[in-house]
Order: sequence, then structure tokens, then C-alpha cells
Amino acid sequence: MPGINYLRGAFVAYPPGGYPDDRRVVPFRFNPEGLARQLSVEQGESGGGAESSPPGSAEAGEEQGADASSGTLKESFSVLIRFDFAERVEGANSLPAELGVAPEIAALEELLYPIESETEAPADGSEPTRARPQRWTVLFVWGRKRVLPVRITGMTINETVYNNELNPVRAEIDVSVEALGDADASDNSAVSSALAFTGEHRRRLAAEFFEQTSSQHTNVLPL
Repeated sequence: MPGINYLRGAFVAYPPGGYPDDRRVVPFRFNPEGLARQLSVEQGESGGGAESSPPGSAEAGEEQGADASSGTLKESFSVLIRFDFAERVEGANSLPAELGVAPEIAALEELLYPIESETEAPADGSEPTRARPQRWTVLFVWGRKRVLPVRITGMTINETVYNNELNPVRAEIDVSVEALGDADASDNSAVSSALAFTGEHRRRLAAEFFEQTSSQHTNVLPL
């Protein structure tokens, strides 16, 4: 449709302590045509131990229901990223042409690896050691109102066309992702900000829908 500017999705990554200014962006040149999302509630553990009610009893059923309602919400999804040298994103045109889309692939892969840490010399003068590796904080940006803090759990990389240097010029990467939750937000302002932003928008959309449909209850249920 000519004349329409489409938003571009992206992964935005921050090193530890880098939010909000020190960011790395991997934009999508071709927005995925679909996004397969899975949401599930993990049932909470009962604290009954040896004295808990026997399976099948009324008390056990009530306890199980309470545990289920207090379980942790899990969200995961997969997204197919396409890179094509002929359609390289603006701003990357200064990269050497012989590299093809290898830089784009490397940038996306880098989000799976821990960030290199500097060696630290202990006060007692013993052998320098490396600090515990830390990982990127990654945000999945999908439109103006959906920004999810995520953990990339895997990638399937399919390189399909190469140049004369055997660098890929076209590739598809299937990225598996898990959304982070409140437990990950306690000491990470990027995660907490993204969760609050997207959650507020979701609740607003749901409230608008419920408000519009509340008057239709007599046509749905005899209550």
C-alpha cells in the first residue's frame, strides 16, 4: 500500500547497567508475517508436605485449585527473522559488501552469549580472576505498545545464498524466546519498565473491550 510507513520490529539489547542509553539494536528488515505465542500458568507447589490431604479428597481439590490460581504465568514465542543483503537496513550500508549479512547474523547470535568481563586482581595478590559472566537484557519491540523483556533460548539459522567469499547474503533465523516476568524485574529497571509499559496497555485494551461488550450479557447467558 503506497504512502504507508510501516513500523519495524527489533531486538534491543542493553549491557548490565546500560539502560536506557547504552543500547544495541538488531532491526528486522522484513517484519515476520506471523508470531506464534504460547501462554500457560504453571501450577504452584502445595506446602502440605507429609501432612497434606490425600489425593482425591475435598481439601486436596481446594488446595490444588488455590495453587493453580497462584501459579506463575509463562509466555514464550518464536519469530522468523529474514536477512537479505539486497535489502539491507539503512545505517548498515557502510559495512564491507564482501561480508554479506554475516554482521547481522553475528549481532543476533551475540545476544545468546554472556558479555565478556574484565579480569579482576584480588586484593591478596593471587591470580587474577574473571567476574561472573553477565548477560544482555533484551527487549522484543513489536509496535508502539508491545515491548517485552525476553530471554532468547535458541536459534535455528538457515543460510541459503552465498557470495564468492562464501559469506551469506540471504538467511532466515528462527528465534525461540521466553518472556521475562516479575521475578526478573526486581533488580533490572529495563525489565520492570517494559513489563509495566506493556501490561498497562494490555489492561487498557481489555477494559475497553469489556466495557463495549458488558451490555451484551443478556444475549449470551441466562444470568
